[in-house]
Amino acid sequence: MRHYHIEPDLLALRDFSCEVRHHLHRIPEYSGAEFKTSAYCRALMEEFGYKITDYPGFTGFHGDLNVDPSLPTIAFRADMDGLEMHDMSEVAFKSTHEGMAHNCGHDSHMAIALTTARFLAQHRERLQYNVRILFQMAEEDMRVPGAGKLVELGCMEGVDEVYALHNDGAMETGTIKFNRGVMSSWGSAWTLEVHGISAHGSTPHKGLDAIREAVRIIEDMDYIVAKRTSPFSPAVFGCGMINGGTIPNAVADHVQARGTIRAMDAETDQILKNSFKDIVAQSELRGFKTSMSYAGYPAVENHGAACARLQQAAASVLPAEGINAQGQPMTGSEDFSYMINATPDRKGAMFFLGSGCQAKGICNYLHANPYYLDDDCLLIGAQIFVNLATLAD
Repeated sequence: MRHYHIEPDLLALRDFSCEVRHHLHRIPEYSGAEFKTSAYCRALMEEFGYKITDYPGFTGFHGDLNVDPSLPTIAFRADMDGLEMHDMSEVAFKSTHEGMAHNCGHDSHMAIALTTARFLAQHRERLQYNVRILFQMAEEDMRVPGAGKLVELGCMEGVDEVYALHNDGAMETGTIKFNRGVMSSWGSAWTLEVHGISAHGSTPHKGLDAIREAVRIIEDMDYIVAKRTSPFSPAVFGCGMINGGTIPNAVADHVQARGTIRAMDAETDQILKNSFKDIVAQSELRGFKTSMSYAGYPAVENHGAACARLQQAAASVLPAEGINAQGQPMTGSEDFSYMINATPDRKGAMFFLGSGCQAKGICNYLHANPYYLDDDCLLIGAQIFVNLATLAD
């Protein structure tokens, strides 16, 4: 699907939006360490005339465009961090930071936000809201303070409603997807430490095998997903990393395992977490020493009124068949939930923006490597954001 409408003055910013994304694509940075990225975005926002609020000790910041104190305030979120992987894409603007890549497309989110910010500053007479553009650090790594920390520091003070988008290379440019209610999962990253007793491999009965115990815990959690959670409510338990042992002919005395828990409702999330705690506690009874930590996000829950506004904003940009307002929630998680929850009425919404193009060979999933993105999606995202800020409620 390639049918969409961009107003002429925004269409004139196409080269700008592409240049911004390509520059940002070259400099992906770790979660919480987006120093070059933040400085670049901040300089442009200042150039556009936005009032900047920094958060000392953190790379996140926001810019305000205040036109009338009697108007409500609308906010748009752009996340800034990259992913810890090599950039395998074959593009002229390939990452110059070894071992880092924008394979989740956050470069496009920032380019859309900056294009929106520039356009709105040039057309402030059309605004129906005061505008805040939020540049957030550390969306990717649950262990690093991100949206929740910015909310704690006051980024949502005075904001009446908030919106965010996420590109999706598996969807065609010219389409969007969202739904009322849960849009992403309750998600937690967990780290488990199991300490046993080392022994020679020929006398395993004299030790406590930490590897075997960690495997037991993981297998028992698979049983919990299968038998303790409702088949009508998706639940995911995953272990993506397990490290332990030093030599092949000894019983390992220590294992660290890391993974994620995801659920589509709060009750299932608690069942998984409580069951995990109980299963790990059994290891203590078996003589092992354990520790476990969580870091996670609540679900993104789109507000009905915000979704109605989003649909209205998209209607003049995309044909009806390009707007899926009953899209399936993603099982991934997003800390944008903290920002929605911080508005007075939890009025906010997140949508997925098609950034793929079969004709160009772009049809990859998020975090794929290589990861490609259709630049034509940038102005579509910006036009929807512009409409949200300029259409009367």
